[in-house]
Amino acid sequence: MASMRSVPPAIPSEGIPDDDATNPGSRTRSIWLLQLVLGASVVITVLLVQALEPSLFSLWPFSSGVGVIIALTAIAIVVPWQKIPRSVVAAVPFGDILGIGLLSFGTDLRFGFFWVFPIIWIATHFTLVYLISALSTVGMIIVVDATVNASGPVTALRLIVVLLSLTFIGITSFLSARQTRAFKQLLRRQASRLQGTLQRVSGQERRVSQMLNGLDTGIARLSVDGEVLALNDTYVALYGVERDEPQRPGAAVEYATLRGEPLPEAERPFARASRGEQFDDERVWLFDPHGEWHALSASTRRLVSSDEPESTLLIVHDITALIESERARERLAATVSHELRNPLTAIIGHADLALDDPDLSPKVREQLEVIAGAGERMQKLISEILATSRGVFRESSSPGAADASRIIASSLASFRPAAAARRVSVVDDLPDTAEVVGDAFRLRQAFDNILSNAIKYTPAGGTIRISGELSPDDVALHFADTGIGIHPDDLERVFDPYFRAQSVRESPTPGTGLGMGIIRSIVEEQGGSLFLESELGAGTTVTVILPSRVEAGTP
Repeated sequence: MASMRSVPPAIPSEGIPDDDATNPGSRTRSIWLLQLVLGASVVITVLLVQALEPSLFSLWPFSSGVGVIIALTAIAIVVPWQKIPRSVVAAVPFGDILGIGLLSFGTDLRFGFFWVFPIIWIATHFTLVYLISALSTVGMIIVVDATVNASGPVTALRLIVVLLSLTFIGITSFLSARQTRAFKQLLRRQASRLQGTLQRVSGQERRVSQMLNGLDTGIARLSVDGEVLALNDTYVALYGVERDEPQRPGAAVEYATLRGEPLPEAERPFARASRGEQFDDERVWLFDPHGEWHALSASTRRLVSSDEPESTLLIVHDITALIESERARERLAATVSHELRNPLTAIIGHADLALDDPDLSPKVREQLEVIAGAGERMQKLISEILATSRGVFRESSSPGAADASRIIASSLASFRPAAAARRVSVVDDLPDTAEVVGDAFRLRQAFDNILSNAIKYTPAGGTIRISGELSPDDVALHFADTGIGIHPDDLERVFDPYFRAQSVRESPTPGTGLGMGIIRSIVEEQGGSLFLESELGAGTTVTVILPSRVEAGTP
């Protein structure tokens, strides 16, 4: 919203400028100046007349004119003009015109040049009506003087020249005053606009400063010479810096590692940023003035502007909570992995011992092989989770080849007992072989999750049908069930972590909401794509499309 701003009043077009709170005596001082100049000129003239032509004092008009001018000057000094209306001020220059008329009466207008003072006064500070009235008054005085004193042609010509000269001076002064007033008004408007602009800019700077101070990220702006231009509150609080002396080291100390060796002064992020170095996500540990440790991520950004000198922005993030959460995750993964490995080792070991028995029936041997295979896959999954939690990532290997039909058949063998227990029939319409490009182990994870969801959310008596379509470019695998389905509003969010559709939440089957996201992630890692179609109460179809082995050109 635009800020409100006041526009200063323009100079009045009539009268002496008004007094205001910032200039209380402007009208009074202006009247004093204008009247005292005339009064001083008349006094000097009177002294000269006394010395050169004292006989003029015998003429009553001359003496009366001197008295009028001196009296008006005294009045101008005494009267408190700031309390008098502007129109009353005009009486002073008009009185001066009459006084000068008396001075020059019967003297061939030798003192008529004094009319210049009141004419310029009126032309400068009053309207055109006042100027015309003043010139008319002068004209009438000249006419009366010429009539009474029976002036000749030369004197008459002199009178006309005086009147014309005064008219020219008055009009010129009037036009100049108008231009001056207009120029002053323009300057005041421009000054007002400039003031408004400065207020808006200052307001924007305050808002930007407030926003920067509200961030939980420390920010320092440095010039190319290493001078501190700005610091936000977070940076000041972290480093214990004095705002008045930001160049001085703060009360905090930076370390390369937690409780390790302090960083040398030249290697600290602030010193490096002062030298103009560019770096990103530099990790340091900070021991703050309150005795607490902070893990910091420091980065720099170069600021280049066409109207400002180049500068460097030092950005410091407090990532202590992130580091702590990573460590907690590592501890949790290590604990869970360790606790799961022990029972899995026992399961796999006993399954292997049981498989060594030559008297096992084929049915029991098949079931034990499924148990052993599932245990081995669980062990491999646990190892991957533990390696990932420790930040150990293996380089991606070249795409392998896998038979999707064989992998799904193996997965079905594991889940058929669960399907039979829920009285859900599984129909396998897959082709004999479906060669795809991908990691067989990761694909088994995806297919296990799909079959697990289908069995869990298909009511008793339902059916799960698995089919496939082969083409030279890809292999499409369809997992269709007659389960509870998903509402159309929830269909787009089923891949979000921890999201469970309303139909699933209303069912008694537990779940975490992570399965579909894991499935899509695995399929996309193998270069494939995943599609989901569902109708509430009618079932769900999951389609997995994987690149064909023929397209990849693998042997």
